Amino acid sequence: MYLDYYKLREYPFSLACDPRFLYFSNGHREAMAGLLYCLRERKGAALLVGEPGTGKTTLLAAVLEMLPGGARAQVLDTPLHATPAELLQAVLRGFGLPAEGAGLSDLLARLQAFLLDRHAHGQCALLVIDEAQDLNPVVLEQVRLLTNLEAQGAKLLQVILSGQPELTGHLRTLHGRALEQRVAVRCELQPLNPAETAAYVAARLEHAGAAGASLFEAAALARLHEVSKGVPRVINIAADHALLAGFAAGTPCVTVALLERAARQLDLIPAAAATAPIAAPPAAPAAAAPPERRPAALQRFATGWARWAGLTE
Repeated sequence: MYLDYYKLREYPFSLACDPRFLYFSNGHREAMAGLLYCLRERKGAALLVGEPGTGKTTLLAAVLEMLPGGARAQVLDTPLHATPAELLQAVLRGFGLPAEGAGLSDLLARLQAFLLDRHAHGQCALLVIDEAQDLNPVVLEQVRLLTNLEAQGAKLLQVILSGQPELTGHLRTLHGRALEQRVAVRCELQPLNPAETAAYVAARLEHAGAAGASLFEAAALARLHEVSKGVPRVINIAADHALLAGFAAGTPCVTVALLERAARQLDLIPAAAATAPIAAPPAAPAAAAPPERRPAALQRFATGWARWAGLTE
């Protein structure tokens, strides 16, 4: 609704996991480098953890887009695979292999033959397991067995386990510690800090076609960080509602009042948080905030990452 009003080409704060909008904070940059290093060196297993909404799935989508044409990759939704056989069948189907009418050992043999053929042609096979904190212990053990497949000192299947922080705890249990010992690269995504939040909003607006003056007042950006706690998904939801409120109010940019109105509608702040009680005495003036340091330059998604990782020519 507000695209024409704010002269935008597309909605800047969509919840879709679109790697075109991936913003490289320091943590996202380090995680991307770690995952690409794991793939380049055929390390076998990598771990990506972060709280909900910190950008794990978007980062994984960017990694998948960087893979060269000969690479084969698939993403599994772990709650759908409750047994080792179901996991192997899903992996085989994802790689275009027959997965029915065979026992567990035969399924594993089919997968190993496929992976040996890919390895012989110098090609990468990648398995991404998203929401891996939901893996049950038996399936976790099957994933460990997959990381054991090797040829000529190289891992045949690259595995990225992605999930919430509970995943780290699962890997430290009796059933998970053998797999944890095989994790070669560990990456963690944290919420954005205030400067990164401002840069994140500016980057998404720029990619959506915004030009000239910012569509958010500096104070509104600071408040946006407070109500979202720096979580990108929450930033997107609150910023989208704030722009809609700005459109409805006919304002050229989002003010603190509009941002707080959107945050209250989303239950990000209590209904009375922005308004002092009528009978309350005036609040003491707040201490002056330190000057906000300039956000780091936008680190755009680029094929240079893939070249560095040796995944493309």
